[in-house]
Amino acid sequence: PPPHVYYTSSKAYASLMSTRKNQSILVTGESGSGKTETVKILMSHLSCINKRDNENGPDVVKKILDSNPLLESFGNSKTVRNDNSSRFGKYTQLQFNGDGVLVGSFMGVY
Repeated sequence: PPPHVYYTSSKAYASLMSTRKNQSILVTGESGSGKTETVKILMSHLSCINKRDNENGPDVVKKILDSNPLLESFGNSKTVRNDNSSRFGKYTQLQFNGDGVLVGSFMGVY
């Protein structure tokens, strides 16, 4: 079976902190397979792994998590399999500071 989403995000974060090198998680699947929900879980989990406060506090995490549904709504359409199917690929980059605290994000489409 495929690895569990929490295991995957925990391993990526641990590798980020131990190697100090960028990490990637690729979420793929057929239409309606749960990619969007999986990314929401990944983002939520990664934003909560290190609970140290930074100067922006929880506002940064809230803004990042709240922006995903808004951005997801652009370019979507109804298909036979899914009422809200994306018409584009997304690249989401979560940005952590040296202490492993989430401080920002970037999203690109292709």
